Amino acid sequence: MSSTPSLERHYRRLLHAYPKVYREQHGDELVGTLLEAAGPHRHRPTLREAASLLTGGFTARARAARRPAGPPWWADGIHLGILAVAAATVAMNVRILPYPIPAIWAALMIVLLFAIILGWTRLALPLALVAAIQVSRPLMYEAVEIPIPYYGPGFGDISAIAPYWLIVAGSAILAFRSASAPSKTRISRWMQTMPARSGLWLLVPLAYWALQSTGFAPESRAALEILAFLVALLATIAARDSRWALAAAIYLLPGLIYLAENVTNLGTRGMVYWSVLTILLIAALTAAYRTRKRHSSPT
Repeated sequence: MSSTPSLERHYRRLLHAYPKVYREQHGDELVGTLLEAAGPHRHRPTLREAASLLTGGFTARARAARRPAGPPWWADGIHLGILAVAAATVAMNVRILPYPIPAIWAALMIVLLFAIILGWTRLALPLALVAAIQVSRPLMYEAVEIPIPYYGPGFGDISAIAPYWLIVAGSAILAFRSASAPSKTRISRWMQTMPARSGLWLLVPLAYWALQSTGFAPESRAALEILAFLVALLATIAARDSRWALAAAIYLLPGLIYLAENVTNLGTRGMVYWSVLTILLIAALTAAYRTRKRHSSPT
């Protein structure tokens, strides 16, 4: 007997790193090969095997996200980017503690997030525009002296309103695409121009609000963002696809505007944080550029 049932169970757990379709098509064959190569009476995979399976699963999932029959990479990248911006904006600006904001603003932002997740960009566009005008209220009043009803926060800095107008711009670009996903009703066929994303995106604001009630430290958010940018870089390299880098660039753009506004007031930790994110983004964009250049070169 060259292996034990426990070793097979460990291999199959590690295979969950791969997409379900891949496991159904190749899982048994891969496990069989690993069991044949295993030494006698082994109970656990080696660290090298575990790392190889996890890396292979990450690569397979990144490549599966390309959706060859779906929208082009740039549209998918814009959709993913504005979704990340919207999820982070809802998390930070729909405040649950210590002072809840008006219910109409919370409802507007949550419906906007739902619309982006569902790919209903023609619904997301007017919602995003209403939200952007609301947060721009102080600046717009100074410019044109038009009173805007108050039902949400208002900001006087460009960096604070940039995420909202970025969502408007991204939604507008996607809203003019022809529908690319089958829908059941005439209304959803008209509104949906992008395939729906995972509902797990709703966990971003929910997790933030939960952590906020426990004294969530800003450093924890910085660590999560750095991890997310590292994943975007690795996905760009592994999948040889540019959408992840584009999404990361869209997400970081409001932050770079904030950096430009406050560069003289940042401490050492702030500069390190923004430097790390910028370096990771440049690396992802470089990998994406090389990928596009390689694909466009004649063979």
